[in-house]
Amino acid sequence: MSNDLNIKMYYQDAYDEAGRLKRNPLEFMRSKEIISRYLSAPQMEIADIGGAAGVYSYWLAAQGHHVHLLDFTPAHIEQAKEYGRKNKMQLSSYHCGDARRLPYEDDRFDMVLVMGPLYHLQEKEDRLLCLAEAKRVLKPGGMLLCALISRYASLFDGFGELLIDDDRFVNILEGTLETGKHSPGETPYFTSAFFHSPSDIENELMAAGFCSVDLIAIEGFARAVNVADILKDERQTNLLLEYIKKTERVPELMGMSDHFFAVTSK
Repeated sequence: MSNDLNIKMYYQDAYDEAGRLKRNPLEFMRSKEIISRYLSAPQMEIADIGGAAGVYSYWLAAQGHHVHLLDFTPAHIEQAKEYGRKNKMQLSSYHCGDARRLPYEDDRFDMVLVMGPLYHLQEKEDRLLCLAEAKRVLKPGGMLLCALISRYASLFDGFGELLIDDDRFVNILEGTLETGKHSPGETPYFTSAFFHSPSDIENELMAAGFCSVDLIAIEGFARAVNVADILKDERQTNLLLEYIKKTERVPELMGMSDHFFAVTSK
């Protein structure tokens, strides 16, 4: 089975992506805060590429931005449209499509969010195509924010959730640590993916023609604490967010974060 089909079937039939950020509220809180730093005008033209069921799209649209959602999985686009109907909201457009071949004209967007494709495209040439397309549709000076999964996320999951008791997982983990490629085969684990190191995405963005890259940890050091308990307390939550922000660019801590943003401009 091709990686494309494997990924589509995973999200179509096996995984509730629409509910993921409810299960991981810290990622959602931090991602919104980081994205907000780059909202430089009241009504920006924004492309949400790989935006799943549109959680970030609708958050941005509610602020008055013109948001265009694209995702590879038909079920996600239908879920996004249904959310809009229920909540009497409308995005500027909805596309079921491929991040390597965007249906938008050149120099159109003030901001492009690439929120999933880079960690599902296992081959470097495909990731470079995705980045080239993002650059093409950005206006000069427009901002690109790419969400990545850390090379070491599976390592922490393996020990934190005792997945290492399964030899199949250990074999997958070995491959991921060596090459970045997460290839689950017929196991029940996360679908085909690529987990970046900071140098991976810096090199890829430079190869795609971007000049400077800012890396920002999303969850940061939160792997080391009991996030579920902390989020029950407002004071502790505020302190957690404060110190994640203070340490979000510390290179020594970057690998602890499940996800990180790479931010650059055209």
